[in-house]
Amino acid sequence: MAQERQYQLDTMRAFSVTVVVFVHTRVRGNIFGDLGSLAVALFFVLSGFLITGILLGARERAVLANTGRGSVLVRFYIRRFLRIFPLYYGVLFAAALAGEPVTRQYFWELVTYRANFLMADVGRNIAPITPLWSLSVEEHFYVFWPLIVLFLSRRGIMVSIATMVLGSVVARAWLVAHGATYPTIAYPTYSAVDSIALGCALALAWRDSTADARRPWILRCLWIGAAGELFRLVDHSLLSDSFSTDINRTLNTLPFALVCVWLVDAGARDTLPAWMRNRWLARFGLVSYGVYTMHRYVMHYLGFDSQRGWTPFFGTLSVSIALATLSWLVYEGPINSLKRYFPYVKRPKPAQPRTGSELPEPGSG
Repeated sequence: MAQERQYQLDTMRAFSVTVVVFVHTRVRGNIFGDLGSLAVALFFVLSGFLITGILLGARERAVLANTGRGSVLVRFYIRRFLRIFPLYYGVLFAAALAGEPVTRQYFWELVTYRANFLMADVGRNIAPITPLWSLSVEEHFYVFWPLIVLFLSRRGIMVSIATMVLGSVVARAWLVAHGATYPTIAYPTYSAVDSIALGCALALAWRDSTADARRPWILRCLWIGAAGELFRLVDHSLLSDSFSTDINRTLNTLPFALVCVWLVDAGARDTLPAWMRNRWLARFGLVSYGVYTMHRYVMHYLGFDSQRGWTPFFGTLSVSIALATLSWLVYEGPINSLKRYFPYVKRPKPAQPRTGSELPEPGSG
């Protein structure tokens, strides 16, 4: 890829989390709420792209080093544990100790990463834990996807990607046909992994083709996704009948994700506008996971649960950034640095030069 640290992708994270905070604090029940779907789709495509690229690279190095892929799998889980769990569980335990009633009520579902199925079961969002549904989907993805990438053939990986996309759409269509509410349709893992799968497909294409070779299908993703988003916009503005709404709920974030395939590809190649390489925006992107996980709790404790406007937006965003930055500097960062002890593939130790005084090993002569 273009550079060791992909600043444009980090800036995308910063953009996405800002949009999520904006939607939660600034708008209610209008078309701009769809911006939240765009942000989540971008998070998912990025996750699929980056994780699959890491796993494919580790698999190749393991083969070259004649190392078992099982050890790569274990080290992947350890590294994900170090990156994700400290913040997630830290926020949950802090909220529970502070007496936040919803966190206490659903603590078991939250610590076992079942927030998405919880909200799907009740058929509605549950403040202030609503954003945690997407983290649950990603965690489920982290559990099963490495098994596929590390141990299946390329054809098996492609079939798995197609199954994730088609399976999600079919699951949503079935739920829509049975009159389910939006959280019941969109939040379960089996109906929410199509966006992640598109990111996985992009990572596979990066391994198998050049930028020029993959350009035609990425442009098709862009135009098909843009057409889907246009239909969504027209539905909100002009149609709003049950049939068109059912189509939009079945497609869900898929049109956004198709556009994000083009966006992530361009960002990974460092071809987006130069301002997206801004180091401060990239650093904001580095703590975006903390901002996303904390912001709804921050909103709650600042007293903005029932308020919407610029004050809740800027107040929630600024406090969330400050807390996430502090968390990274004194808590997450030091723990995350332990990943250096768990490389995906250990580098072989350089052979020591043999001196003339050394005796040969028994049987080596």
